[in-house]
Amino acid sequence: MVLLATLSGGCGIPLSTKVARPPAIHEFSGRVRLHDEPLTLHLASPLTPVPPSTPLVLYASGDGGWFGAAVGMFRTIAGSGLPTVGISTKAFMRIEHRWSKPLSVANVTKGYQQIIQAARVQLRLPLDTPVVLTGWSRGASLGVLVASDRETDTRVIGLVAVGLAADEQLDIEGDDDDPVSENVAVPTVTGNDLRQRSIAMYPLLSDLGPRRSIVIQASGDGYLPAARARLLFGSDSAMSRLIVIDARNHRFSGGEPSFAAALVKAVAWVSSSTAEWR
Repeated sequence: MVLLATLSGGCGIPLSTKVARPPAIHEFSGRVRLHDEPLTLHLASPLTPVPPSTPLVLYASGDGGWFGAAVGMFRTIAGSGLPTVGISTKAFMRIEHRWSKPLSVANVTKGYQQIIQAARVQLRLPLDTPVVLTGWSRGASLGVLVASDRETDTRVIGLVAVGLAADEQLDIEGDDDDPVSENVAVPTVTGNDLRQRSIAMYPLLSDLGPRRSIVIQASGDGYLPAARARLLFGSDSAMSRLIVIDARNHRFSGGEPSFAAALVKAVAWVSSSTAEWR
């Protein structure tokens, strides 16, 4: 389901949605140790040389782990010719919860920095390679938290958040955020509901500073439909956009080709400081 582009953006990254032949990539596994525990890195590298300014893309799955639609999104990004590292958010959070009590945004940011450093080495990239953060569902939330953290490396240049929830709660270990049902009611915050300690995601998008960002949301997302996401997001700007995909659920069922094209285009746009959105 990989759709590629042919027009160059500011970092030598394609930005149009014209279909091209997918480049050959080498996909392999690596590891990084977080708190002295191993975390699997899913790595993909183009077999043909890329410009030195080409960013590394860090993709984080939903809370369900490394399977199904999560893997498909990773391969869509990698198939566009970008060096890519993917992680299971479920595995990452389990490690962090065992060692960080309570788990904080600072802990998540530190873990991401270790992943980025390890990926640069294992993909044989320069140590100052810029980074684009991406993720789906809870992986999208973690990307927002890290990109908006003042302690994040300035070489993190952009964010693509797929299926971004309204809020995130770091002290809760979810088992699976890829539901079988297509529509899931979103609880509201009342009284002493634990969700009152949640971190609102959409206001943080304004804290990304010079970084470009894109949220991609399905019209029928059972966690946060695109129409509600638009209300939380507000208007598009020169630095931030929301893309609506006509799809039935959180996995973009029924809208896969449009979603794949939008994902590739979004990563290309946030990777560039000069390319216009078209």
